[in-house]
Amino acid sequence: MNPFRVFVQDVRHFLKNPMLIVTFAAVACIPILYSGFLIRGSWDPYGNLANLPVAVVNLDRGADFGGTFKNVGEQFVSELKENPVFRWSFVSAGQAESGMLENRYYASVTIPESFSADAASLTTDQPRQAEIVYESNSYYNFIAGQISENAVKELRTQLSENLTEAYTRSVTGQFAELSAGLKEASEGAAKLNEGAAQLGDGVASVRTHLGELSAGAARMHAGASRLAAGAADAVAGAAQVNSGASSLAGGLGRLASAGKQLQAGAADAAQEADSLAAALQTASAGGSKLESGLAAASSSASELSAGAAQAADGLQKLLNANAGLAADAQAKQLLNALQSLAQGAGALSGVQKQLAAGVGSLAQGQGQLAAGAQKLASGARRLEQGLKQENAGLTDAAAAGNKLAQGAGQLRTGISSLRAGVSQLVTGSADLEAGANRLQTGTAPLATGAAQLADGTAELADKLAEAADRTAALNADDRTMRLFAQPVSIRADDDRHIKRYGYGIAPYFISIALFAGSLVFTTIFSPRGGSEPGAGGFPLFVSKGLTFGLMSLAQSLILCTVLTYALGLQVRSVPWFYAFTAVTGLAFMFIAQAFATWLDQPGRFLVLVLMVLQLASSAGTFPVELLPGWAKALHPWLPMTYSVQGFRDAISSGDYADLRIQLLRLAVCAAAFLAATSLYFLLRGKEKAGEQTMPAKA
Repeated sequence: MNPFRVFVQDVRHFLKNPMLIVTFAAVACIPILYSGFLIRGSWDPYGNLANLPVAVVNLDRGADFGGTFKNVGEQFVSELKENPVFRWSFVSAGQAESGMLENRYYASVTIPESFSADAASLTTDQPRQAEIVYESNSYYNFIAGQISENAVKELRTQLSENLTEAYTRSVTGQFAELSAGLKEASEGAAKLNEGAAQLGDGVASVRTHLGELSAGAARMHAGASRLAAGAADAVAGAAQVNSGASSLAGGLGRLASAGKQLQAGAADAAQEADSLAAALQTASAGGSKLESGLAAASSSASELSAGAAQAADGLQKLLNANAGLAADAQAKQLLNALQSLAQGAGALSGVQKQLAAGVGSLAQGQGQLAAGAQKLASGARRLEQGLKQENAGLTDAAAAGNKLAQGAGQLRTGISSLRAGVSQLVTGSADLEAGANRLQTGTAPLATGAAQLADGTAELADKLAEAADRTAALNADDRTMRLFAQPVSIRADDDRHIKRYGYGIAPYFISIALFAGSLVFTTIFSPRGGSEPGAGGFPLFVSKGLTFGLMSLAQSLILCTVLTYALGLQVRSVPWFYAFTAVTGLAFMFIAQAFATWLDQPGRFLVLVLMVLQLASSAGTFPVELLPGWAKALHPWLPMTYSVQGFRDAISSGDYADLRIQLLRLAVCAAAFLAATSLYFLLRGKEKAGEQTMPAKA
């Protein structure tokens, strides 16, 4: 008997009924409709977070950060505005509360009033942790609340890093000051070391000089004893000085009185000398005038003598020329008179010249005498001033003499006191000598301590210099500050990274879609009856196996083609993806066929229960480690466990070795359930009479 005869008859029956063709095509599209909408709807939800409304309330009042006022809440709000990970709504506290109640926001972020103050308290004696109040509206949408919570936590981490960087900058600034202070301390320790060395030298010098001091104290004690003896003689001498000072004060008083009388006589002499000088100056002026008149008279007499001589010569010549006139007595008398006049005028001129010379000498003498009188007057005045000053000095000397007498008395008293002090000095010098000896003995430990201090300060200077160098070596650039704020970075290795959420959830949705398509097909098409009445068991099994297998292959082909080329699902290997989908679809289809064939409607219900169990236990969403105990126990026994893993290999990881293992497991599962179905038909022998043909009806 031809085993494919029943299958050919079923195909002919199928082609003659357009409704069956439409139904077959619709069932073939069920997996792609199911998985396509689910995968596309979950393709990239995290890429659309900017459409998720989140309320932000800033109540921060700001605070002082090291002398600078800052509002960290405003800075955080500014960062949120520059980071539109969500659709931020910056509102008041009341608006945020009402928006959460009315489900207009999926979450709210509140920055408290003391946020900046708490952040600034890190450098105080009582630091407080700055906190941001986050509230998710999980009643509205749990997943949206979880997503927003994770994003806010990341923003909180960024804010914490910014605050840490700011704190680090402040601390490193103080490190620079600390380095400068350590350097100064190192220099001070070096100077202290030098001072300690000098202290050691000084202690040695002090010990030497203490010996000298002890010897000097002994000598001072001896000298003080001699001084005490001399102090007694000084008391007697002071008494004699006191007596002599009194006598000196009396003599200086009498000398001052005589000086005043001498000063008065000098003043009178100065006045008389002034009068004499004035008279001599007047006489000198008259003598000068007399000298001038005598000179003029002498000149006139000389001229008269010359004129008379010329007249006598002329008259003589006239008489010689005129004899008659020469005999005239009057003429001769006139001649004699003229000659006498010429001689007398000449003699008079000579006398006048001598007289003028005498008057000139007299005037010169008077002038010198007047000058001397003026000098005498000036000297008398100076004498008067000198006597005046001397009298003042004598007066002061007399007063000083009196003070000297008083001082001498005080000296006598003081020397007496000195004598008593010298006695104390004798006693004190003895004590000084004893103390110097004890001090010299006590400086020995001081010398040892000074040496230890020098060693310690040298080591301190070295350590402080080393600390200053280390603190100064701290690099405070932006890169270092970022390393302090974020000492550990995470470098993402994208080799196993899935770009979109749709790629991660696709293995789960494809598995569900293929299982759901298999369940629907067993519900619509009868797994037992055929189009040919009285068909035998094995031919009917072949027909049903080919029908269900072809439907599964059609579903897998449509699903892979649409996902890969229409929806843009990128897989590691297209052939492996098609092959694994086909094997998975056959395994699910033969499982559903076996249950429906053996148990009919209860079998379909069990297939539905199996699908529900696989939804929870296949680890398609959460890792198997997070599942409850019963789900972990079922996990390795469910076929969808291996389909999900295999699709992950085909779509994401490209682990073809593991893919082949999962494919083999599903192939074995498909063969096992196909064998179970064949066993049913072999045991039945032939189709029961009256069983309905395709499509099945309840």
